[in-house]
Amino acid sequence: MRILIVSGALYGHVNTVLPIALAARDAGHSVVVASGPDFVEHIERRGLRSWAVGMTHEEAGGNRQDSWLAYFASTAERRVADLLPMADRWKPELVIHEETELAGAVVATLVGARHAVHGLGVMPPIRIWPAFVQAIGMLGVRCGVADAAARLADAHYLHVCPPALQSSEAPVWHHVLPLRPVAGLPKEDERLPDRLERLPLLRTIHLTFGTVYNGNVSILQQAIDGLGALDANLVVTIGPNEDPLRFGPQPAHVCIEPYLPHTLLLPRCDLVVSHGGAGVMLGALGQGIAQLVIPQGADQFLNADACARSGAALALAPGEASARTINAAARQLLDEPHFAVAARAVQAQIAAMPDAAQVLAQLTA
Repeated sequence: MRILIVSGALYGHVNTVLPIALAARDAGHSVVVASGPDFVEHIERRGLRSWAVGMTHEEAGGNRQDSWLAYFASTAERRVADLLPMADRWKPELVIHEETELAGAVVATLVGARHAVHGLGVMPPIRIWPAFVQAIGMLGVRCGVADAAARLADAHYLHVCPPALQSSEAPVWHHVLPLRPVAGLPKEDERLPDRLERLPLLRTIHLTFGTVYNGNVSILQQAIDGLGALDANLVVTIGPNEDPLRFGPQPAHVCIEPYLPHTLLLPRCDLVVSHGGAGVMLGALGQGIAQLVIPQGADQFLNADACARSGAALALAPGEASARTINAAARQLLDEPHFAVAARAVQAQIAAMPDAAQVLAQLTA
């Protein structure tokens, strides 16, 4: 089967769809992953074919957008223009697109393919659905698809959120297939830097604000100061194109890197401190690791609330986060065992979810 997988040009979104793309390739399907031009190498180094479509995140002004929904809608329009002629020639039979990637449903309709929606984390709440309907409806009309919103709502939704984090609200999608989330995958032969082996302390904390909100250097510095004072190694990732030297010299127990694949890093960690992006949140829970979440925007406030409700996390609002409060919250998470117990309970739920190969078999049956 020819399977087209489409993602917006964001690391957290591309990394989330890679496991099902790899499962499709391993099952013998013909697979293409389409995303921004800056992600072609990232995708192809994992042994997948890639199409460059639409704009890069930087070209789209992603970090300067007042509205994330406006960003998703505007980038989708450009992506349709690039993707449609390529898909029309290739004739995919199944299109899988992540939930904020609005071009996939329109392209699938225009080329006559079935389509499915790949979740990113907590399912978007029903209260924002009218805005989604308006955005994809306008895109659909411009592309000649009058019922794009209805088609989107009727698609199978691949739900990567474990039960402990799910909302009690009525779901947006009703054709739901649970799918086990997977942390960021390494490239072939990728390994962690040797200096991580030389970290001197018994416990390790991972600090990240992802690849979009990593520009908030002030909060990163506050977190480094607060966490660096604890009796634990601190491994900080600041973004693939960032320079660790901007934070100055560090003591032997602190390691600052641009980017490390979570599949390799998280098994070494005792605590994760992050902005609450779905990828790192679910990756840490998949390892049974408690978390401190300091949400910065987008879906991160939903994620922080859900993770805290599960008992596996503490959350600090952006205005509450300082070196002192981050230090105190991290100390509590490390010293009080009930957080780790709750995290391991969520880990068991994640382990029980069907993996990508099983879900793909359902989609392609």
